[in-house]
Amino acid sequence: MTDTAPDTASGTGPAAACPRCREPVDEHRFCESCGHDLWLRRGGAARPPTGPCPGCGANGARPASGIGVDAAGEDYCGTCGLRLPDGTEHVEADLGRIAGVSDRGLVHVRNEDAMAVGLLAAPGRPPVIAAIVCDGVSTVDAPELASRAGADAALERLLGPGGPDMAGAVAAAAAAVAELAEAHHRNPPSCTLVAAVVEPGGEPGGESGGGPLITVGWVGDSRAYWLAAPDAAEPSRLLTVDHSWAVEMISTGALDAETALADRRAHAITRWLGAGGEPEPDVVTLRPAGPGLLLLCSDGLWNYVPRPTDLAEVALPALARGGPAEVARLLTTIALDAGGRDNVTVVAVPVGPPEERRTG
Repeated sequence: MTDTAPDTASGTGPAAACPRCREPVDEHRFCESCGHDLWLRRGGAARPPTGPCPGCGANGARPASGIGVDAAGEDYCGTCGLRLPDGTEHVEADLGRIAGVSDRGLVHVRNEDAMAVGLLAAPGRPPVIAAIVCDGVSTVDAPELASRAGADAALERLLGPGGPDMAGAVAAAAAAVAELAEAHHRNPPSCTLVAAVVEPGGEPGGESGGGPLITVGWVGDSRAYWLAAPDAAEPSRLLTVDHSWAVEMISTGALDAETALADRRAHAITRWLGAGGEPEPDVVTLRPAGPGLLLLCSDGLWNYVPRPTDLAEVALPALARGGPAEVARLLTTIALDAGGRDNVTVVAVPVGPPEERRTG
C-alpha cells in the first residue's frame, strides 16, 4: 500500500478550501467548519483492504458475516480460515521532504512494525518535520496494535498545537499503548519507539546558529542515524544507544563486548512501551554543522547493516537519485535480499539544502 502526496506544504500560503469538507478557509490552522488541521500532512497509516478472501474467494469484505476475529485481534476468513491481510504488509509514505517504508519481511506472518510521518507548515514559515518508528514485541498479544497506537500518538503530540515536545510525545505514546491492556489483559501489547523532529533553523549568526535542530527520543532498540558524506563537517554516526541487555552489560562493565554480544540474551530489550516496561526515553539533540540524512529504522534493517558509514554509502547516492523515498525503498530491499527475517521499517529525512547533499 502506498500513501503519497506531492511536496506542496512549503509554508507559502493557506489553501483556498478545506481538503476534507471543501469549505473556504483562511490562514488559521484548523478549518472552522469541520476542524480539519490545515497545516499538517501525515502518512504511514494503513487502510485495511476490503473485498473477497484472497485464498478461497469468499466475500470477506469488512465487516461481514464471513469474518471471525480471534483473541489477538486478527481477522480470519470464516470459510477457509485464512488469516486476512490487514493492509500493513507493505506500507509506503512519501511527503516529499520525508518518506518511509514499512514491510512485513519474508518470515513473519504479520507486520508488527509501524511508522508515522508528518510535516507541519504554517503559512509563510518553513515546515517542522516529524517521524516515528515503532517495533512491536513479538512475544505479546497483538504487538502490531501497540506499534500503530504508539506511532500515531507520538506524531500527534510532536506536531500538535503546543509545539514539539519529545518527552510529552513519548508519554502520549506510552499512554496509548497502555490503553490496549484493557482488551488484552493477559499479555498486553507492547513496542519499542524511536522518534525524531526536525525544526527549521534561525538566522545565521543568531542564537540558533542558523541550522536546523534535530531532536531524537527513543525507548528500546529502534535506531536513529545521522548519515553524511565521508568528509562532511558533521560525520555519520549512530545517534541512539540501544536499551538492550548486551549494551547494559557492556556499559556497566559486567561483561566485555564479545561475551555480551554472544549471549542469547544480547538483544533482549530493557525498556519498552507497554505493561511492565520502562517508558522513560533517552533524548539527544543535534544541530548539524552541514547537510546530511536523518534515518530512523527498526532492527529489521540495522541487524543487516548496522554501521553508519555503510548505510551512508548506500543511502546518499539513492537520495541524490530519487529523494528520501528512494532511500527508504532501497534500504528495505537490501534487508529483504539479505534474508528479511524480521519486519523492516525505514524512514528518511534529508536535512539541509539539496544542492549541498553530496554523495561523497
